[in-house]
Amino acid sequence: MMLDETEGQILGESDAPAGSPSDIEVERGGFSLWQRLRSPRTLISFGLAFALVVFAFRGLNIDVAQTWEYMRAANPWLMLMGLAVFYTTFPLRALRWRMLLRNADVPLDERPGSWAALPALMEYLYLSWFANCIVPAKLGDAYRAYLLKHNGRVSFSSAFGTIFAERLLDMIGLFAMLLISGWVTFGAHMPEGTQIVFGFGAALVVAILAGLAGMRWLSPLIRRFMPARLHDFYGRFEHAALSSFSPAILPRLVLLTGAVWLLEGARLYFVILALGHEGLSLDLPAVIFVALSSSLLTALPITPAGLGVVEGTITVVLTFFGVDKHLGIAVTLLDRLINFWSIVIGGFVVYLISKRK
Repeated sequence: MMLDETEGQILGESDAPAGSPSDIEVERGGFSLWQRLRSPRTLISFGLAFALVVFAFRGLNIDVAQTWEYMRAANPWLMLMGLAVFYTTFPLRALRWRMLLRNADVPLDERPGSWAALPALMEYLYLSWFANCIVPAKLGDAYRAYLLKHNGRVSFSSAFGTIFAERLLDMIGLFAMLLISGWVTFGAHMPEGTQIVFGFGAALVVAILAGLAGMRWLSPLIRRFMPARLHDFYGRFEHAALSSFSPAILPRLVLLTGAVWLLEGARLYFVILALGHEGLSLDLPAVIFVALSSSLLTALPITPAGLGVVEGTITVVLTFFGVDKHLGIAVTLLDRLINFWSIVIGGFVVYLISKRK
């Protein structure tokens, strides 16, 4: 796939400030699933993930047979309910992204007031999640911007700016609900292990807010230190990121973000119900805290979708609530069956048949 002439002239051979080198690589050369899967970086990340899983099982002294017995006893209908709840988040995320795109004046191939673009945006979202599950460094976000550019004939940098704004909404909403659920669950005395989760979440929020503030108040300084040929590219990214929000749509954006993260908590709630074990007597704030901790850790760029990190950490977090470690790892693995492996399998099918990839 070739860049249009204008975009190619702007990018040149340098990394644009709007994204990482991986992001620009996707914008310039497209996305090859087979090439990404066999790249050394991807193979190393999966090797690291496997090592982390083995380390967690050995470090926690997990009895695999006991864990498997718990998992086999799970109610399949309640697991399907958890799967349905999880997949309900995709149309909500697509609707929110559509609002950000329209507010940033990114043209969509639809008539004013119509919903024609929503199915395509859902497909781009799902394919980007699939990419995030099989390659490291959150490359799926750049892939999503590229899909919109290639199919919708819009600027990659503008599309990526709206995704940056979306990530800001997600991180602030997730971290706020994580703090509230943690406070309701633990009070002022947080378990020592939760400091890792809160620290990582706070660091991500600060980093994204710092980037937004830098674009808002330090734009002339940023442009001074970048090559002149990148100014237009960065300008479109900056405009889209800053103009995605407005007082008129902010309440709806907040409502949609809150609904997405509540549904993430409901997903785990159905997994716990599916196991139906008396040792899983967690109240709703505790379930939301664990689910959001899991979602937060998927942002780690070192392995695809936090693979390996999430499994070990969430099992430990569940022990804070008195959950047996074997039962805890069963909950974690069943939950990851929904929010990781279902996307790997379903995303691969969509990738094969999609005409928009």
